[in-house]
Amino acid sequence: MSIFKINGGVQLRGEVKISGAKNEALKLIAFAVLLKKPVCIRNIPQIVDIERQLEIFKCLGGKVKNIESGIELDARSIEKFDISKSTANKLRASLVYLGPLLSRFSQAVILQPGGCQIGERPIETHIDAFRQLGATITENKEKIILKLDEPKHNKVILCEQSVTATENIAMYAAAQEKEIIIENCATEPEISALLNEMVKSGACISGIGTRTLKILGSKDLNLDSADVIVDRIEAATFAIAFAATGGEGTVTPFPSENLQSFVDVLKKCNVKIEISGNSAKVLKSEDLKPFSISTLPYPGFPTDLQSPMSLLASRAKGVSHIEETMYENRLGYLKELQKMGLNVEFHGLHRADVAGPVHLRSTTIHSLDLRSGITLLIAGLMADGETTIEDAQIIDRGYENIEDKLARLGAKIKRIS
Repeated sequence: MSIFKINGGVQLRGEVKISGAKNEALKLIAFAVLLKKPVCIRNIPQIVDIERQLEIFKCLGGKVKNIESGIELDARSIEKFDISKSTANKLRASLVYLGPLLSRFSQAVILQPGGCQIGERPIETHIDAFRQLGATITENKEKIILKLDEPKHNKVILCEQSVTATENIAMYAAAQEKEIIIENCATEPEISALLNEMVKSGACISGIGTRTLKILGSKDLNLDSADVIVDRIEAATFAIAFAATGGEGTVTPFPSENLQSFVDVLKKCNVKIEISGNSAKVLKSEDLKPFSISTLPYPGFPTDLQSPMSLLASRAKGVSHIEETMYENRLGYLKELQKMGLNVEFHGLHRADVAGPVHLRSTTIHSLDLRSGITLLIAGLMADGETTIEDAQIIDRGYENIEDKLARLGAKIKRIS
C-alpha cells in the first residue's frame, strides 16, 4: 500500500511520451498460449496489471524472458488449464485465458467472478458464447469448468458488446480449423490490434473493426513479434491534465483516429488542442464551457475517460452533465471530489451534474479504482496546498511511471510506501 503526497497549484508544462496500451498487451499475453514458438512483444507497458498477467502465464507453465526489445513469451511448456485462485483473484483480465486454454486443451477451469469497485461485471456473456459453440459447462461455488473438443456450431451472437468476450471467442476461434462467425462484437481499437496480430500468426479473419467477425483458424499459429499500440486512454488523460491544470504541453504519440469522440468533446469545451501527425498539443485554455457526455461502447465516448472529464467540468462556467451507462458504481469518485469542493448533484447511480467553476481545495482522498485514482491525482495537482491520495498503488495498475512522468511536467509529487 502506498500514498501520494501532492503539492498542487502547478500548471503542467512540457512533453509526455505515452506508453503501450494495457488493454491490448494483457490479451496478447493470453494469446501467446496458442503459439507454437516463442514470441517477442514490444512496447509493453511496465505496469502492475501486466506483471500479474505474466505471473499467471508462468503459473500455467509458460516461460517469460526480458529481452532488449521487450519480453519473450514461450508457451510450449504450458500443461495446465486451471488458473490458480491466488493469481486469478489479483487480476480480472485473467478471464481472457479462457478462450486460449479451451482451444488448446479442449477444457478450461476458471473461478466464479467476484464483485468490482466500479460495478458488477458478469461473465455470463463469455459462458453463453461458448455454450453456443457446444461447450458443456459445469459449475460449483468456486469454479466454472468448460469442455469442448471441437466446435459443434459455427455461429455466436454475443448478448452484449463485451470487449473481453469478443476477444475470448476470437482467440478460441483463431486456433480452430473451422470458420466461426461472431456477431454483436465490440470494436475497440485494442481488439482490432489483437485481431491483426492473429492474422499475422496464421488465422484468416474478415470484418475487423465491425460488429461481425468471420474467423477461420489454424492449428499452427506462429508469430515472431508483436508491437503494442499506444494507450489511447493514457494519451487522452494527459491531454485533460494539461487543460485542467491550466498548463500546456504535447502528448506523443496521440492516436487521434481512435479518440475522435473525446477530441470532439474537448473542442466543444473550448479546450485548445492542435493535432499534427502523431502528436497533440494542448494550449493554455481559458473560459472553458460546460459539456454533456454519455459513455458508450466504441466509437462512443469511453467510460475510462468519464471520470477525468469531471475536472474540466470544475473549471467550466455552467453545469456539465455526466452519464455513465456502463457501470453502476463508476460515479463514486465524485464523492471524493466533493471533499475537495466539487459542486455535484447526483441523479441516481448513473447520472450527475457538475457545476463550475470551483476552486478545488487540498485534503485527504481515497482511490477507488484505476481511473478514479488518476482523476484524483490530477485533482490534487489542481488544488492549492498538500493533497494526500490513499491507495495510490491502484494507479500503478494502468499508468507506467506515473509520478516520474508528471514530475517531468513540473508536478510536485511524492510517493510514500
